[in-house]
Amino acid sequence: MLDQARVVIIGGGSLGVSLLYHLSKEGWTDTLLIEKGELTSGSTWHAAGLLCNLNGNMTISKIHQASLDLYCEELPELTGDASPFHTTGSLRLGFTELEEQWFRNLQSRSHHVPCAFDIISKQEARELNPLMNFDSARIIVSTPNDGHVDPTSVVMPLSQAARKNGATISRFNRVLEINSRASGEWEVVTEKGTVRAEHVVNAAGCFAPEVAAMVGAKLPIINLEHQYLVTDAHPDVAALSKEMPVCRDSYSNSYIRQEGNGFLVGPYETYGSKPWALGGMDWNFDRQLFVADLERIMPFLDRCIELTPAFGEVGVSTVVNGPITHTPDDNVLAGPQAGLRNFWNLCGSSIGIAQGSLGRFMAQWMVYGETEINMAPLDCRRFGDWADKNYCITKAIESYEVMFTAMGATEHRPIARCKRISSLHAILQEKGAKFGVVQGYEKPQWFATPELLEETPSWTRSNTHDVVAAECAAVQNAAGITDISGAAKFEITGPDAAAFLDHLSCNKLPAKDGRLGLTLFHGPNGGIMTEQSITRISSEHFYLIGPMAGEERDLHWMQSHADDFDVRIANVTEYIGGVLLTGPKAREILQEISSSDLSHKAFPWLSSQIIMCDAAEVRAIRVSYAGELGYELHMPAYQLPSIYESLFRVGAELGLRDFGGYAFNSMRMEKMYRAWGHEFTEELSGVEAGMHRFIDMERDFIGAPIVRERLEKGTEIQLAYLAFDDDVACECYGNEAVFDGDELVGLTTSGGYGHRVGYSLAFAFVKPELVEQGKELTVQTSLGIRKAHVEMDAVYDPANELLRS
Repeated sequence: MLDQARVVIIGGGSLGVSLLYHLSKEGWTDTLLIEKGELTSGSTWHAAGLLCNLNGNMTISKIHQASLDLYCEELPELTGDASPFHTTGSLRLGFTELEEQWFRNLQSRSHHVPCAFDIISKQEARELNPLMNFDSARIIVSTPNDGHVDPTSVVMPLSQAARKNGATISRFNRVLEINSRASGEWEVVTEKGTVRAEHVVNAAGCFAPEVAAMVGAKLPIINLEHQYLVTDAHPDVAALSKEMPVCRDSYSNSYIRQEGNGFLVGPYETYGSKPWALGGMDWNFDRQLFVADLERIMPFLDRCIELTPAFGEVGVSTVVNGPITHTPDDNVLAGPQAGLRNFWNLCGSSIGIAQGSLGRFMAQWMVYGETEINMAPLDCRRFGDWADKNYCITKAIESYEVMFTAMGATEHRPIARCKRISSLHAILQEKGAKFGVVQGYEKPQWFATPELLEETPSWTRSNTHDVVAAECAAVQNAAGITDISGAAKFEITGPDAAAFLDHLSCNKLPAKDGRLGLTLFHGPNGGIMTEQSITRISSEHFYLIGPMAGEERDLHWMQSHADDFDVRIANVTEYIGGVLLTGPKAREILQEISSSDLSHKAFPWLSSQIIMCDAAEVRAIRVSYAGELGYELHMPAYQLPSIYESLFRVGAELGLRDFGGYAFNSMRMEKMYRAWGHEFTEELSGVEAGMHRFIDMERDFIGAPIVRERLEKGTEIQLAYLAFDDDVACECYGNEAVFDGDELVGLTTSGGYGHRVGYSLAFAFVKPELVEQGKELTVQTSLGIRKAHVEMDAVYDPANELLRS
């Protein structure tokens, strides 16, 4: 037992051991993994060991493919033995139009994982698995290079390799408490002694919430029971010439694979799933299982028998019923714990063995501050205090029960909603607003009309198309208003406020009070951490507006870099609400309720003022993400309903109309405006994203050396702006493959239909030499190949005349 280590990892399951191994590869060998039992004794040991290339999240897909490479290539090199991985391939059956659309979209995405992903015929499926009935399937996907593995056969060799590299493992040793020291180090108290560490990683699986509580943190992890059963041998299985592929489907909501000469079958029940240990884990729980409960899963087993009749002809040999961790969105929790320094999470995976390579990317994050893939979808800071226990339980149950359910590209399921709402929420809901949710915050997406009350889930063009067109037309021809309360908002104050932001920002700060600018924050290796609009209120007071999805992450980033500055960082997201009033009649409407001079001369574009609206002081910012004359109006949330209703009182007769996020996206695409999480991610710098005019290299900022190098030497990819030349009724949602002739040259980041210009648009990262006016490219969408060309400037008001009007 060490008394000092650079890193202490708590938990010896597949993720903890993977991190230990990959840190040792990065040269961090002064590491200690502490496990309260034997390695794999939590959830890893009883896992079914499945790894599939079909996944709706690009980050997860890349992790799964990296896990395949780890198990099939790297592990045999380490051990000198054959790979323990069973490359059986997988089949996924779809029965609905939505599933077909989704699978075809995933086929396009697969080019950039990259992984083999084939849509096959029923006859081809029968040749791969002659024991399954495919007659009712609408679409069948084959991913021939994945399969399954015994978790122990992976974890144990990786642990041995980590120890060979110099890492240390302490088994049968429970962590009792974790204390922060004045030096900034952590003190980890265990049954076998105390160790000081620079970094602590919570990889404790089912026990991760208990470990987090030791440092005052809460993790949104819920354990659910999951059962699979193994059957007796069947002669038809024994007679197969090769091992059958793992098969999954949304009818039985189950996976079925070969185990010996029998079957292994695991349903994810779509109702009646069972959470466990809601009152907290018993520290004595170790390598244990629950009593079998076949009655709960029998309806799904009956459907398995319909699809694989031979399964119904054999007896049950073994039932495995054990706990599996689930998060509200069923993605793992990785990265820094909000509000703490050098405390990390790597837990909450419901398919940990499939994500065995996650340790590689976590090691990069810890060693270099960034990773080679976009980790934002897995960042544990995507959940804040709003994710209370009831929310976590409800959403974890949902994530379990929809495991094999297709969802539409813009679908937001109704369970456990309204955790964070604007003060306008009830008013907008009464007017027909349909909401999406980001970081728990309800944001209006579109407004129902008598002709259309609900959106149909789809991966093609939404049936809200005409409604959104009308919202955009109102903005273009009169005025529109949308709730922008669902943005992250911060106030930075203090004597060093300007110096602090100058250290973070790649762009110059506004030089005068009442001016604003757009900037990016970069990481030490040049990746984009966030985008922010910065309004200078005074030399010691700045108002920042950024993406809601990055609220906790951005706050933590600023807090982590504030030690050398005399600043105060206040998250005012909940306190400040706002609306955007935009369109050619926006000034006329606003002037009706304001005594302030709103003329262009008195209130120019990209400036900010405190103005009077009715009897209230409002911070108005003359900017519009929709690309029209516009004013963002920021005020205390309690004031917002009154101001909103006043704007409609005077604006209704001038054509003022509500609009939502769908229309907003359409109009920002026409203006060539990028968005964080799409065109801005940590994999790329502002150089690749084409933000050169927002990068000031005359000063130093975090990431400046890397950004400077990319400006000087060029980059391997560059953002292109695509206008489509056909009218195929399918938009781009991000990660679709882009081709130049038959050559794969890039992938999309986002898209939408430009209602003011009358055609589809998309952003895509492609080879730099292709970014030239008129260059013809094609994009593989859910409805097939679409034709597009490159535009070098915004297709709507490229000179910004409307914004300046």
